[in-house]
Amino acid sequence: MRKNFDIDAYLDEAEARYSGFYGDYDSFDDDSNFDDYYFEDDSYFEDDNFDGFDYFEDDYSFAGAKPKAPTPYQVTVENTTSGTLTAVLFGKNEYLLSTNYGSATGIIVTPAQTNVSYLFLLQQSSDQPFETSLIRIQSSNTTQITQILTVTVLDANGQSATLPIITQSYFSSYQQQSGILDVPYSLKIDGNTSVSFPVLATTTVIITFFPAEKVDTARALNGKGAKAVYGNPQVNLGGMTFPSRAMASAPRKAPARRMAQPKRRVLPARPVRRK
Repeated sequence: MRKNFDIDAYLDEAEARYSGFYGDYDSFDDDSNFDDYYFEDDSYFEDDNFDGFDYFEDDYSFAGAKPKAPTPYQVTVENTTSGTLTAVLFGKNEYLLSTNYGSATGIIVTPAQTNVSYLFLLQQSSDQPFETSLIRIQSSNTTQITQILTVTVLDANGQSATLPIITQSYFSSYQQQSGILDVPYSLKIDGNTSVSFPVLATTTVIITFFPAEKVDTARALNGKGAKAVYGNPQVNLGGMTFPSRAMASAPRKAPARRMAQPKRRVLPARPVRRK
């Protein structure tokens, strides 16, 4: 499986080059946390301070149960005109007050759930960011499903980055259905992130985003971690695999300083008396 480009890491790198600072403020509780553990000492990953279960931050991690199946976000995007138009999904911080929420006039975006409006989805994607494990594209127009998805991240400090997802490269030769394309891609959706793509004339396309993780700070009111983790959707990827979730991406916590063990004194050997 190809390694997905981390657009957020790219922006962090750009920020670091601008400011001259590299690292994470959370790691700098004191000098020893930075010097002794994060770079020079492998023991941080060997003791109780780093436990693989901490990454999942949910009850099932400790109970040994499998993570629950993801409930996807699905939208129908329709081009009602006789020409190709650009549709924009998400990106609340930039498009909330824009005409048609950033999409060209003639594009209609409708969530699959009848009790949810696109405005609702747009705002929740900002308040409760999520990361995908799979993006499914469906259309009766087979040319539509391989249109490039352009991911744009724009920060309020003026930095921006653009990443094209070449959907054609995910088309499997083992795939039996021509009007559907599964893209196993790890994509973070938040208020600064938008996804744009061309919609062909008089074409309707359905896009489904399966979350791998979702942040909901209200979970803390129930004594749970703010991040909910989901299992992979039960779909056949035709030989491809889902993006791996690196354990190193879990939030790091500063380990407690270890107490230095006193050195043992070695007494000199007693002389043997000869009779």
